Amino acid sequence: MSSLAGYAAGLAVLALAAALARKRGALDAGGVAAALAIGLVLLAASWVALALMIAFFASSTALTFYRYREKERVGAAEKKGGRSAAQVLCSGGVPAAVAAASLLAPEQGARLLFAAASAIAYANADTWAAELGSLSGTQPRLIVKPRVRVPPGVSGGVTPLGEVGAASGSALIALAYYAMTGGNALAVFLLGWAGEVVDAALGALFQVKYVCPKCGVLWDHPVHVCGSETAYLRGFKWMKNEVVNLVTELAVVSAALLTSLHP
Repeated sequence: MSSLAGYAAGLAVLALAAALARKRGALDAGGVAAALAIGLVLLAASWVALALMIAFFASSTALTFYRYREKERVGAAEKKGGRSAAQVLCSGGVPAAVAAASLLAPEQGARLLFAAASAIAYANADTWAAELGSLSGTQPRLIVKPRVRVPPGVSGGVTPLGEVGAASGSALIALAYYAMTGGNALAVFLLGWAGEVVDAALGALFQVKYVCPKCGVLWDHPVHVCGSETAYLRGFKWMKNEVVNLVTELAVVSAALLTSLHP
């Protein structure tokens, strides 16, 4: 297949994926635009990174809709209408930028792809942890204070099922990376899974937290699932889940670039 034909095929795949995501309610209009922008960058920079991003998006979207009504009932479901541009950019913008850097420094291509794969592994681990953990029969506990129980969906809360989900999500991307490049899958897996742990810790320590006066539980939003307005308790009001995702991705990429492990 010629280069031109390959790009045409890639564009067709991106357009189809965007249309399906919008139709199924996985992304809102802004989310579709952001996803297309990320896809186009990856199409120009790295087919491998693009394939890994598609694997992340497809698998995470499937889990988002899995037993959706149960998650909605406890307030842990993704909002109807789909993920926003901010959510998409904070999950995919960093690995896309890292992969694109190989266009300027082709001699660093393998190292940059390793870093991008690690960031995507973290994004998948984080989403799988949230989507499966919210279905756990065990009430989540704050990762920094295990004696404190929190409702499903509260950032920083972890469950055994959620951690199995995180490991599985990271492993999926690591194995796909190995299949396409023969690179260090173990390092990608460990960086992705460690990123999810860091994400949970940041969410517990610094992300804004409210308390529902009616139910007496911690919550991440100004309105609780019961409909009551919550009261601010602690954390930075500007540090929402998207910001935690972005900070963690930057940390994972930095660790991947600085580590002595090589793809």
